[in-house]
Amino acid sequence: MGLFTSLFACGQKAQVTMNQLINDETTTGTRVIVAEMTETEITRAVNDFMVINENNHPVRPSVKQSGDRFILQLPDSTPYDLFCYWVNYIVYSNKDKRYNNNVLGWFEVGADAAGAWAQFAGQKLMFFVPESDDEFDNVYFTTEDNRCFKQEFAWKAKLKPQSQVLKEYIALSTD
Repeated sequence: MGLFTSLFACGQKAQVTMNQLINDETTTGTRVIVAEMTETEITRAVNDFMVINENNHPVRPSVKQSGDRFILQLPDSTPYDLFCYWVNYIVYSNKDKRYNNNVLGWFEVGADAAGAWAQFAGQKLMFFVPESDDEFDNVYFTTEDNRCFKQEFAWKAKLKPQSQVLKEYIALSTD
């Protein structure tokens, strides 16, 4: 068991940074965001994200409607940091309205994950931004076994285990 995994298993604070997560990311998997918004709101959010990030050449997600929800399917190869940013951006895409309770994302970690990702191997992590967020520059995720983490958006920002689960894990459903 690696040092990162050992530290998490003992309940100690992880010292893994976003940069380490990006560097250790080797597998691909499902990258889905589900948003309860109007068609106008989700279209504007996706279009604005694409314009703001055009220099990074983002891939436009496929968007399909299922009832009152929109399902954004990003390429399986979408990197961790970009996926985090997509979730955060959609939550805060309208300066007059926050969509905290209306946006969830799932990021699949391969069963063969190693390094900083070994702790999450074989899981779909559920991403969100809690209502209590007032920093605007982070996302949270809950693991399938209901451990909660905070990820800030900086290369050296450490992944922070949370003392409580801010949102219970919900399995991905695209029906």
